[in-house]
Amino acid sequence: MSLDRGTKIYAGVLGSLVGLGLLAWLLTLDLRLGEIDEMLKQDQQIAAYPYTFRALEIKGTTAIISTPRTSAVPAVKFLAMIFPRLSRKSEQDPEVIAAQKQLGQIQGKVRELVLSREDIERVSWRIDKAWYSQKGVLID
Repeated sequence: MSLDRGTKIYAGVLGSLVGLGLLAWLLTLDLRLGEIDEMLKQDQQIAAYPYTFRALEIKGTTAIISTPRTSAVPAVKFLAMIFPRLSRKSEQDPEVIAAQKQLGQIQGKVRELVLSREDIERVSWRIDKAWYSQKGVLID
């Protein structure tokens, strides 16, 4: 089957645009994000935690890492999502307090691990809206 001249030109332009888009995406891809995610997976405590902390972006020497902590969702609600046994417990319950402390310790360890990289001087946290959305909780 032979294509007419107009179709060939259209296909060439379309192919060029797709190629340029792919090239632009590859040039903006930061492989350090995958390296940080792999570092976090290698740590037994962090890997065992029910929430997966992820590197989202690197701006200069600042790593932006996902976090479930937000003032929009009470800590008890988040903790009940990952530890269902806490769903009917009050904020003052020793198990809830221990789970909050554990979250703080894990997040602190994530921070320390990310800062151990020579190219990262600061960690910034970003609410993981996608994770909450998957759980049926919408955050503005």
